[in-house]
Amino acid sequence: MPDEVKIWRKLLYNLAGFVALTLAYFAAYRFRFNKVDFFNEKLYFLTYGLIILFWFILVIKVSKELSSDKIGLKEIVLNTSKRALAIFIYVSCIDFITKLGLSRIVICTFILIYFLVGIALKILLIKIENILFKSLIRDYYFVVIGTSEDIKLIKNSNLLNSYNKKNKITTIELNSKNENFCSYTIDNLCRLIKYSIVDEVVLLSEFELNNEFLKKIIEICKASGRKLRVVYKNNIGVEKVQLSVDDNNLVFEFKPVETSFAYMFSKRVLDILISLIALILTAPLFLLIAIFIKIDSPGGPVFFVQERVGLNGRRFKLIKFRTMIPNADKMKDQLMKYNEMDGPVFKITNDPRITRVGKILRRLNLDELPQLINVLKGEMSLVGPRPLETREALGCEFEHHIRHSVKPGLTCIWQITHNRNDVRYNEWMKMDYEYVVKKNLLLDLYLIFKTFLAIIKLNGK
Repeated sequence: MPDEVKIWRKLLYNLAGFVALTLAYFAAYRFRFNKVDFFNEKLYFLTYGLIILFWFILVIKVSKELSSDKIGLKEIVLNTSKRALAIFIYVSCIDFITKLGLSRIVICTFILIYFLVGIALKILLIKIENILFKSLIRDYYFVVIGTSEDIKLIKNSNLLNSYNKKNKITTIELNSKNENFCSYTIDNLCRLIKYSIVDEVVLLSEFELNNEFLKKIIEICKASGRKLRVVYKNNIGVEKVQLSVDDNNLVFEFKPVETSFAYMFSKRVLDILISLIALILTAPLFLLIAIFIKIDSPGGPVFFVQERVGLNGRRFKLIKFRTMIPNADKMKDQLMKYNEMDGPVFKITNDPRITRVGKILRRLNLDELPQLINVLKGEMSLVGPRPLETREALGCEFEHHIRHSVKPGLTCIWQITHNRNDVRYNEWMKMDYEYVVKKNLLLDLYLIFKTFLAIIKLNGK
């Protein structure tokens, strides 16, 4: 199915989901309270708004099943189930954390109706899909230009994402041994466009093509208004590439770690809100901790500031409550023989440099609180690989520097691992890599929740 059709079809299915969501919420409210005066109920109107915002995130992140060439009952049930479960967890967490006092009958009825109506509407769309898109998806005619080997490969692959039994493929074989292959191909293509049906021209490029030949193919397609796709074999091992035109330049863009704007924006908003609220609420605690640090170790500052490596190698000053004696850094080389971590990272269980108050702060996970300032400034995020000090970061293996392709964070997969201090360096780096390639907003919320539980259980060390 052509990409344009997929986009419109996906939009239509998501619109059906939105209608199901709204109908389900109104129906659940009507069922519980036996009235339709919904907009005057500020609590439920606000909750509806929060659900809609979260639903738009789900549209972006949970739409894999709606992007396939053929959508069936299995894809619809799976997609609707994922979204219904995510919304249920989301609403339940909001209600639990903020103590809104939402009716459980409303929540459960809403989810049940949304699930059933969502499936019903999308099944209805399956029935009328052929009517809506019939003229766009039938009898799609290709002209494929390439060597005989390439043409065989493309017919047996999914390279042409609109390829199906209804597509018609006409081939023009290239033979570099024939001196006149360029003129033969051009004449043949012009004849096909003039006397037959051609929706799209696909040029398979295995060997280097003469620039004039490629220009001529482009000119023919441009003059006749036919779509052209030039396919090169991926012999350089890149993924997720984009090709764009900038003035007279062809720009080849490669993103090994892809991050959507919607994810970055929503994550930044979450960082600002949580860090700002947490800093306001813990301001008295900051003052109390500062007093205890000064009483226990009067010879040094309250805060420990150290250069760390952040996003794509940026250096920034990480802020922590000081938990060690003032000259702790100077003693590090002497204690290196007791290091319990492999790799460039330094850690010992009973570090003699830690003060009495420092032990308590680490045990209660309070020494990291000032890093909320780094989060608010945008140097860190709530979730991301822990930032290493500059010397340790430079000592990492080259392939481990992928952890610097995202913002460092207060917590990540390693932080919620049981007995995290027993995790070896390479395992830690694998966990960071797992986060980098799998990161999404739901994973971030899950890691924040698990970290909160770990803090309550006093898992600091």
